[in-house]
Amino acid sequence: MIKLNASLYLYICSAVLYVLSIIMQCEMLTLITKPIFIPAIIFYYFAQEENKFNYLFVKSLVFFFIGEMFFLINFKDCFFAGLSFLLFPNFIIIYFIYEDFRILMKTRNLKQLDVTLIMLSSILFYLLFNIFNLLEFDSIYEFLYFMIFGTSLLVMTVLTAILFIYSSYRKNTYLVFAVFSLLMAHLFLVLDMQFLNLLTFKYLNAFSHTIAYLFYTKYFLERSILENRLKTIDG
Repeated sequence: MIKLNASLYLYICSAVLYVLSIIMQCEMLTLITKPIFIPAIIFYYFAQEENKFNYLFVKSLVFFFIGEMFFLINFKDCFFAGLSFLLFPNFIIIYFIYEDFRILMKTRNLKQLDVTLIMLSSILFYLLFNIFNLLEFDSIYEFLYFMIFGTSLLVMTVLTAILFIYSSYRKNTYLVFAVFSLLMAHLFLVLDMQFLNLLTFKYLNAFSHTIAYLFYTKYFLERSILENRLKTIDG
């Protein structure tokens, strides 16, 4: 059950209004609401954690915020600048997932891990390859950039799926929703850039991004609770 407080109310209200502004194509409402929901979720994290902040997690949200602001300023001209700032949090999330994955490897006997990893990687790589066939690149550098971005999402998704399959902690459920939402948001963001004037991509990107930040924060809060419990047991 999500405990509501002022910052979470602000996040929900601003996120809903932002999505509505995209649907209604109201630029003024977008300019007002988009800069609010990420700071609101950061304040929610501070309120929940009190004095035990993880500044790497906070930095990831700040990078998300800067990327979103570049898109708000000028989506087309600032696209790669914004996408660059969205790439940094991907690596931070992969680091958190890797730490969880490393602990899982120590505590569980994963006999079918190799088969699962190969199957998931093959399916996602096939999907990534087909998506790349739809895109047009102006240079080899642009292609390599998108390849790095896509690979980071692929690694994030594979590790998340394995964690969810082999571990029943609630944090992994939040992680699945967060990573899936980010995957969809980034996909629709790139497709929106490649195929402009398709409002469906804008709607799906706005919805996916806003819910991803909430699930990501809930994942990290649950992760922190679990870490404290394990430290208490070990102590």
